[in-house]
Amino acid sequence: MKLAPPQESELFFELGGPVYRLMQRIGVIKGAGPSIGRRSVAFIAVTWLPLLLFTALEGHAIGPTPRSSFLLDFATYARFFLGVPLVFAAERVVGPRIRAAGLRFIEADIVRPESCQEFEAAVARVRRRREALLPEAVFAFIALFGAWFFSIERLAGLDITSWHTTWLDGTLRLSAAGLWYNFVAVPLVQFFVLRWLWRLVIWTLFLGDVSRLRLNLLATHADMAAGLGFLGIAHVSMAIFPLAAGCVLSAEVAFRVRFEGLDLAALQSMVPLLIAYLVFVEAVTFGPLLIFVPLLVRTRLEGLRSYGILVQRHNQLFHRKWIEGERQADELPLGSQDMSSLIDLGSSYAVIRQMNAVPVSRTQLLQVAVVTCLPALPLVFLVLPFAEVLKLLAGVIR
Repeated sequence: MKLAPPQESELFFELGGPVYRLMQRIGVIKGAGPSIGRRSVAFIAVTWLPLLLFTALEGHAIGPTPRSSFLLDFATYARFFLGVPLVFAAERVVGPRIRAAGLRFIEADIVRPESCQEFEAAVARVRRRREALLPEAVFAFIALFGAWFFSIERLAGLDITSWHTTWLDGTLRLSAAGLWYNFVAVPLVQFFVLRWLWRLVIWTLFLGDVSRLRLNLLATHADMAAGLGFLGIAHVSMAIFPLAAGCVLSAEVAFRVRFEGLDLAALQSMVPLLIAYLVFVEAVTFGPLLIFVPLLVRTRLEGLRSYGILVQRHNQLFHRKWIEGERQADELPLGSQDMSSLIDLGSSYAVIRQMNAVPVSRTQLLQVAVVTCLPALPLVFLVLPFAEVLKLLAGVIR
């Protein structure tokens, strides 16, 4: 009996939820799609444009120093024009891929018929968690609380001069732009990031539910992951999140290079931090797939045992027939099915031996690392002369 796949809307990880429906009502989202362009424009209109207006009125659009100039704050551009729009774009990049991966469990007959009800229950839990009001209310509170209590002004004190602050009666206080930044703009950024993190938690919980079902896993599958290789492919799309974060971080470093004298030696000292960040990104991106490690290890061991016995028996018969001469006199090895079956069984056993314990390949790890590092490339042109960059490229090509 073949299971009927659930409705795609039940496995939406990117759409739906109270805030999504609110944006539909007020016209920010048109129809049932993500409306990435409309949302990005609306987001910039609510966050960056008021900051531009306030800083212009307060004389901080272009201040006496780069740090006090709103229009010279590279990280602000990156956060509002690249970071959050990329998070919105994830609904086109990540959402459809993890939804397709969820449906693949049924379409490829990976879930056995006897686990039909349990799989449907797991899908129902996805919908309930996605539509729940409490998580998004908690995220709104955390975003507002965190934007203020973990702001630079709060942590470092108001003794730092920036476009966030202004002098009032001899005291450095938050400016109107600083208040809007801390209580409107940054909370919105953090809310949308937390909302996506929750969607990825929902996906991880769904994978946990599926891993406990009875699954048809084949140790001889060509993807070297018993048929679950599609999960690693889907998770590569999540590189868009470290790409967004990297844009903001690189913009802040670029500001320090351009205006505060950060040199090549200082950047080289950050390499260990970059490596640690890459390890963290890989762990977060592919960590949910570790759920399947026990299942894949068990599948591999069972495959090695069963195919090992089969190969042993086949090879014994082959040896007696073709090496010891227990064959018909007119039977020739050329074109014999025995030869092809020997090769096929050997290939199958080799696939099982090379099977991965995690449904992730080295290529996929490398793809995520490359995308994560892309925003740092412009920094090379800031700290090195163009001729030096050309020499480096020539050395790599050679």
